[in-house]
Amino acid sequence: MSRYWLGCSGWAYDDWVGPFYPPGTPPGEFLERYARVFRTVEVDSSFYRAPGPTLVRRWADHTPDGFRFSLKVPRDVTHEPDPARGRDVLAAFLGSLGPLRQRGKLAAVVLQFPGSFRAGKGQERLARLLDEVPSDYPLAVELRHDSWWSESTRRALAARKAVLVWSVVPAAHPPAWVTGEFLYARFIGDRALTTFDRIQRSGEADFAAMKARFDAEGLSVGAIFAYANNHFLGYGPGTVTELSRVLGLPPPDLGRAARESGQRRLDDPGLALDARSASGEDRAPPSSTT
Repeated sequence: MSRYWLGCSGWAYDDWVGPFYPPGTPPGEFLERYARVFRTVEVDSSFYRAPGPTLVRRWADHTPDGFRFSLKVPRDVTHEPDPARGRDVLAAFLGSLGPLRQRGKLAAVVLQFPGSFRAGKGQERLARLLDEVPSDYPLAVELRHDSWWSESTRRALAARKAVLVWSVVPAAHPPAWVTGEFLYARFIGDRALTTFDRIQRSGEADFAAMKARFDAEGLSVGAIFAYANNHFLGYGPGTVTELSRVLGLPPPDLGRAARESGQRRLDDPGLALDARSASGEDRAPPSSTT
């Protein structure tokens, strides 16, 4: 299986009903249908509100074995000036992830800091959070301000085995540091686009630059996680398709989200074999597939 884990930032978007989810799909089916196509997702909603254990258990139940979730740590942790309050929120958030950890479905937790978060005054908060997230939680850290690109920052991340997020976002230029056991990239974009039902830009240059980074720096890691939000090109699933092409990977079958469970593609050569079998033309025993 490929070491690339490609997915979208979130799955619950009304604009995807039609181009990705079939018309009339209730929101309760979105995740199950998403997970037919992709094998990982970045949870964006947890940044605004920590999920409870019941909701997290539902996510675990509605995705197949081997599916992986990356979750943003709530902003009350990364943006809250009161360490005591942030510590309580972090503990509750990490405690809610038990169902994912127990079933091997937790890819990473992500500390996402704003572009205004700078080294200097911010170093104490970063050091504290690196220490407060237990070492058995895979951790990714998104820093966006250029003041962080120093050897002291690299050493601090590496000591915790915290992965520096390679963000593709305006005004951020993270270095290609490998500070942990996996890589984590985010294709974020700006906020100019407001509809998310189709590709509206080209990301070719950014994808090619990231591929070069993966090829040059990623040889020592076992997994590469890369996520695209809607704002980057206008449509998350289509963005992942374009990224897959640049990386030389098979494109995701987006149509699987709209087909009913067990329904196969019209261009699947196996359908012809099934038709012959049903008519008595081929009675060979079926072969198992994985």
